[in-house]
Amino acid sequence: MDIIGKWRITEAEVFNPDLTKTWKTEAEIMADSSLEDHVKQSLSFRYLFNADGSALILFPIPADAPKEEIDAAIASGELKLHGDNDMILEEKAWKEENGKFYFDSGAKGEVFGEAISPWVEIKETANGIELMSFRLVKE
Repeated sequence: MDIIGKWRITEAEVFNPDLTKTWKTEAEIMADSSLEDHVKQSLSFRYLFNADGSALILFPIPADAPKEEIDAAIASGELKLHGDNDMILEEKAWKEENGKFYFDSGAKGEVFGEAISPWVEIKETANGIELMSFRLVKE
């Protein structure tokens, strides 16, 4: 599997009213009035895996965002751009180890006295990859 490149979300794992989880497609999520806007908005995220081990989480700049506000946010350092149309939400790391790919989730803390590893496995699927609660395909 070649992980280098830009990936988009096609499915997300969402909670049902009974607190079980279900994989839903982008169309199902957008049509589900019970889901909060932030869940729907997360479908716009893109993941860019670079050869240097960095991973950028990108979000498209809204078409109606005033240019002056964007320019001011960039000048203040509050906002970083990737290309002309994407904001960098977060910069993370990824690695390959023993033939498997891992993503630095940023998780911290411990469970039952054992440290939590921030590294989560990126699993290969029939059409792309599965990363935490998202299934992605390469753009």
